[in-house]
Amino acid sequence: MKISQFLNKDNNNLDLVRIILACLVIVGHSDAINGSGSYWIDPIQHFFKFTYSGAFAVKLFFFISGLVVTNSYLSKKSATYFIISRIFRIMPALLFVLLLTVFIFGLLLTNLDIYDYLARLDYLRYIRHNLIFYSYYLLPGVFTENLYPNIVNGSFWSLRYEVGCYIILLILFVLLGKKSKYYILIPILLIFIDTFLPARFILGFIDNNPEKYLLPISFAYGAFFAIMSDKIEINIYVVIFSLLAYIVFKNTVYIDLVFLFASCNILVYLSSRFFILKLKPKYDISYGIYLWGFLIQQTIFHFFGHIYIGFHCLLAIIFSVILALITFIFIEKPFIKIGKSIITHVDNIKGVKKLNF
Repeated sequence: MKISQFLNKDNNNLDLVRIILACLVIVGHSDAINGSGSYWIDPIQHFFKFTYSGAFAVKLFFFISGLVVTNSYLSKKSATYFIISRIFRIMPALLFVLLLTVFIFGLLLTNLDIYDYLARLDYLRYIRHNLIFYSYYLLPGVFTENLYPNIVNGSFWSLRYEVGCYIILLILFVLLGKKSKYYILIPILLIFIDTFLPARFILGFIDNNPEKYLLPISFAYGAFFAIMSDKIEINIYVVIFSLLAYIVFKNTVYIDLVFLFASCNILVYLSSRFFILKLKPKYDISYGIYLWGFLIQQTIFHFFGHIYIGFHCLLAIIFSVILALITFIFIEKPFIKIGKSIITHVDNIKGVKKLNF
């Protein structure tokens, strides 16, 4: 199957994959938040010592995002559509989670009285900073006694990288993609080459932590798939090649990158299998699970302390899924619809102006 066919929503189950990845992020955070004890090892780290569930899941999130968002731009070829759709996809749910965190969770969980909590104005800083993707983690008196103290929601750090990838992608399409989408491959290939160099030049501003510098590469790999969608075919031979590449590079400095590419290839292949397609969820609640997960885990530890980590993960996933469903039904879905209405209205205005001209 070619990627162009795979991108037809009926031919993939990326919604389920994203939900699983969001739950894996919760699993990945559980050791730091709850403490592991002697009977637990991270399921991804058990097989791949150089990574763990959270880092693995976030990179695959970025790959899927690069694939889907780039394909969306290529199908619409409209900067207006791209900007409005991204804003209405990301911001309403983020603001909703921030407001409920500050005025419900914060007020219930703080060890300060309500007046002191509100008088410190840190809650305004928490909302403002996170809305502009400048991660701010503290609310006064909240989670101060937790094993992972003071951090209200440690998942927000990746949002700035995701939005940064959106902005760079849009700029590249505006500057290079007007004549041919293939011009976008030039900076993408430069990013790939840069990763193999002893010292990174293009991504040198990102620290040497693979959890961070591999995020834009993951996004770029997804964009590469979308741009080359009529050329790239994913089949069992690609899966076999990916597994062989992993074996060859397993004990080299390139294992992080090779493992990333191999995982993305296998993810696409598995997502298109018939038995996976039959498991399509009604809603894509992955974004909500990601936004709520860390806060829910900290809240569970606040009330119950250290418990068996498997039970901690189960509780966190259940409550995060419930809140994510509420967020999707009452916030994400309506605002996505509003965004589409605004895009239609803007397109109609442009059409009228062209006719008048």
